[in-house]
Amino acid sequence: MREAADVSSTFSTSARRWTRRGFLITWGGIGAGATLLAACGPANAPAAPTAAPTAAAAPKPTAAPTTAAAAAPTTAPATTAPAAVAAGTGLTPQPQATPDPAARDGGTLRFLAWTDDPPSLDPYVNVSYRVQEFSAFFYSRLLRSKKGPDLKAQAYIMEGDLAEAWGPEADGKTWTFKLNPNAKWHNIAPMSGRPVTAQDVAWSFEHFMATSPQKSTFDQVDHVTATDDHTVQFVLKDVYAPFEAQIGGPVFWILPKEVVDADGDVSKRTIGSGPFIFDKFDSGISFTGHKNPDYYHPGEPHINDFVGLIIPDTATQMAGLRAHELDYAMIPDNEIPGMQSSNPEIQLTKTEYNLIPFVYWKVDQPPFNDPRVRQAVSMMINRDNIIQVIYNGVGSWNNAIPWALSEWWLDPHSPEQGDTAKNFKYDPQAAKQLLAAAGYPDGLQVTMLSTPGYGNVWVQAVELVQADLKAGGVAADLQMHEYADYIANIFSGKFQGGNVLVFGLETPFTEPHDFLFNMYHPQGTRNHASVNDQQLTSMIEAQARELDRAKRKAMIFDIQRYLADQMYYPPGVAPYNTHATAPWVHDLYARADYGFGAEIVPKLWLENH
Repeated sequence: MREAADVSSTFSTSARRWTRRGFLITWGGIGAGATLLAACGPANAPAAPTAAPTAAAAPKPTAAPTTAAAAAPTTAPATTAPAAVAAGTGLTPQPQATPDPAARDGGTLRFLAWTDDPPSLDPYVNVSYRVQEFSAFFYSRLLRSKKGPDLKAQAYIMEGDLAEAWGPEADGKTWTFKLNPNAKWHNIAPMSGRPVTAQDVAWSFEHFMATSPQKSTFDQVDHVTATDDHTVQFVLKDVYAPFEAQIGGPVFWILPKEVVDADGDVSKRTIGSGPFIFDKFDSGISFTGHKNPDYYHPGEPHINDFVGLIIPDTATQMAGLRAHELDYAMIPDNEIPGMQSSNPEIQLTKTEYNLIPFVYWKVDQPPFNDPRVRQAVSMMINRDNIIQVIYNGVGSWNNAIPWALSEWWLDPHSPEQGDTAKNFKYDPQAAKQLLAAAGYPDGLQVTMLSTPGYGNVWVQAVELVQADLKAGGVAADLQMHEYADYIANIFSGKFQGGNVLVFGLETPFTEPHDFLFNMYHPQGTRNHASVNDQQLTSMIEAQARELDRAKRKAMIFDIQRYLADQMYYPPGVAPYNTHATAPWVHDLYARADYGFGAEIVPKLWLENH
């Protein structure tokens, strides 16, 4: 492993991409300290700094996984039991983590970040997963998803980030958060290491609601008040079951007011209070950061710094793992046999994958305003074939809720799905009959939109779905859009309707309500298809008010049955995530969503760094 000084020459201000040949020549034959060779990078890099500002002076799968079922660390960190809470306070205290006694500090983590640039570095103004993953390294939240040796990737048990105690009052509508008094902004002007206050949280929420396309996530919040420097209260309009999971999701980051006041947003300067301090972003190459010495979670992070690499093609990614120049990457299932054969020392582990591939269109215009046409498209998708061809036979069918959220997922194969199970089954002849009944006896000619920005495996999936549509009577002219354009103009719902369909990926939300509200409610931030179904809207709003977990689950199952009949968004399939780690990486816990940089990286440590 290498210290930061060993890789300082790696980062050029020119925008260059990794190539497999350059990767192998540079790392395999020259060494870690050499300049990395790459081809030209994308022309549309986000408005971002090239270097940090100067510091201030002061489930039920189709087949069983072939590798380990969960990411198991070398040594499990212990936690102490929560202290007793005085009756009536409504606050949950944050257990204090005990550092792993085997953990060693130091070293540089090099990992595969993305296949392309994020469209922006401001997590409020852009919804891209790359922007949110970037933000997790540098910014804080009130709560975060707990990670540990005995927790599944999708457990989504909240623990405190900035908050050291939190909870609802007796009315269920007032949530109080007590902030960690040791939390400070990074020691970079204009924040200069000042304390993070409740006023920062209240301002950030106001700014989020004024600027973010995801603001409807918190429509149930009536107002937010900083009652003192370390106490903030969220008052809801009504009892709201998903609130805790939503406030802890990787969406609402606490941003620096002084930077926004000066610059208008945070796309030019990244100054937070999270585990790492921003160093540099090189378009098409990497982003880097170093350990925050004043981080308020004791003992974290263990590593000195990190390099998040942008590598477009799978061959180059695999070359980096084999050459031991990547410490961690998620790899496609079809690369597993080769990796096991060539590099048995690489640790391969599997976790549930909260992935939502889905078809969308405009349901307020023909032909996709007819549920028979939408059902037909769903029947054309050969879900089992996709699992077999792309995911080595390991994966399962999603419903409106992905199978990885196993508590809330209604298995389309199960008797509980009822008569609507037929709409998931591959049946191109039945699909053709539905099209004919809807007035399209000769099939349909459509434009199919997608993006190569999710990587090579995704492109394979797009091509398989295109072939499935053809077999069912839908001739799809495929148009691939560059990722930033796709997010801004297609994923956002700005594409034209009519004979246009999209095959894309949905955000991996941590709470079932986020899928239902965002995708299907008229006020949802990801209502790509312009769904406006009064019956469905009432069902979604009702489950959000139900605090009894068993009753709420039954209501969500009812919604999934209803949606299987309407097929506003025919869901696809999801595999397991396969994580490849070098043998010197320890305590890399199960990864689930965009919180990787805050929830997992600070806990891992490197041996022999």
